[in-house]
Amino acid sequence: MNVLFDDNAKTPLITGVKLIGDAVATTFGPNGKNVIIKNRTGIHVTKDGATVAKYVNHNDPAISMGIDVIKDIAVKTAKDVGDGTTTATILAREIVVSLSKSSKHPIEILRTLTDDLKKVVHYLDKNKIEISTQEDLLKVATLSANNDPILGQLISDTYYRVGKDGSVNMEESSDINNSVVFSNGLQIDSGFSSPYFINTDKNTCELNNVLVAIFNEKLVELKQVVEVCNQAIDEKKELLILAPDIASNIIRMLLLNKGSQLESCTVINPGNGIYRDTLLGDIKVTLGNTMTCEKVIITKDTTTFIGCTIDETIKQKKIESIKSLLSGNGLSEFEILFHKKRLANYYGGVATILVGGYSKVEVLEKKDRVEDAIAAVKAALDGGVLPGGGVALLHAARDLDLVLLDKIIQTPFNILWRSAGQPEINLKNEFWNGYDFKNIVNGDMYEMGIIDPFLVTKTALENAVTAASLILTNGCSIINMD
Repeated sequence: MNVLFDDNAKTPLITGVKLIGDAVATTFGPNGKNVIIKNRTGIHVTKDGATVAKYVNHNDPAISMGIDVIKDIAVKTAKDVGDGTTTATILAREIVVSLSKSSKHPIEILRTLTDDLKKVVHYLDKNKIEISTQEDLLKVATLSANNDPILGQLISDTYYRVGKDGSVNMEESSDINNSVVFSNGLQIDSGFSSPYFINTDKNTCELNNVLVAIFNEKLVELKQVVEVCNQAIDEKKELLILAPDIASNIIRMLLLNKGSQLESCTVINPGNGIYRDTLLGDIKVTLGNTMTCEKVIITKDTTTFIGCTIDETIKQKKIESIKSLLSGNGLSEFEILFHKKRLANYYGGVATILVGGYSKVEVLEKKDRVEDAIAAVKAALDGGVLPGGGVALLHAARDLDLVLLDKIIQTPFNILWRSAGQPEINLKNEFWNGYDFKNIVNGDMYEMGIIDPFLVTKTALENAVTAASLILTNGCSIINMD
């Protein structure tokens, strides 16, 4: 065990922050460079900041601690909004490097950072605009797919069809082409009961040719699930169990059979009260009399049913019933949102984007970009958009009276500017309006189609401040490798 104090603790942490920040910044923007990663499974070429952050490590455990703090916020940003990991990492690096030399007390720095952050988030929220057209979707998708117009068009068309509350997933294609498959299905806001059900490198559990069993009572004894387990085995299906509560002995039994007799997963029934009954009814209608579907994807927070055998007549009746509910009076805001999401599930179903390529390396690189674009479009639909290319934060620095974040939040724009090979400029002149770093022209970011989701920019900045604060206020590091 090794215990480090003050500068001896903080210096290696800062070294780690610089290392991961520099590696991730390599990929930033339209002129960013690829990163080649060599691991046990082979070569991975990517421009995805989250992927780069995942593989940065160091032999010195004290330096690794700094890397891991930033790695955690990269993962958190990707988990929260699916994109913005590079921006979060760059901002965290700049905060740490800029303020680590300050003579102010760390707690005073933390208070000031928090005050500045509130001002910037309020400014961004006030200046965001809502997405209203398919063209807006195309702009966000294309930009997040590293300015690939073909992938951007595919993703925007997909979201335009399934709608704001529809579900979009991604898989590898069996050939070289990119395509999208639409199927009957729905998504619920409830995930796996145990992370031990995960069976993919995406931290998801994926079941194929699935029998779905829905229980209204708590599952506490093995005999309650024996019949449905035997049915799944006899029919050579994988099994998904939904129930209000599931005892640990049942979960253990299913996990023991995982990969041998029966591939399975358990999920707690979604919703509460009458909303739970309504959602379970929607699941049963979507699955049809057979209570089966082609595929189920379960994450920590959601379960998506794909390729279900819904009866079209019953489906249309459900749509008309929900429309009738929404046209009536007396619904609360929550009830309106709840029924609109139900309607979107029946209308749009589930879309699966199939990513193809000529090699495994190409497919992996393309999947990184598609994943970012899917998440960015979802975030833009949920929270609106801002000028992209670091300009939203640039405007905030210009218009607000900030104490510590003034120059720091200009960093994303500065990096993009330098990577475009441009000379130093006075940012308070004409370039405050906006700049297209791909075509090297200045102008209005909205008109040029360079926009970022508000939620991505906001979350990246918030997570960066949180991570940097942990480093700046650290007084002791304990390294126990036993």
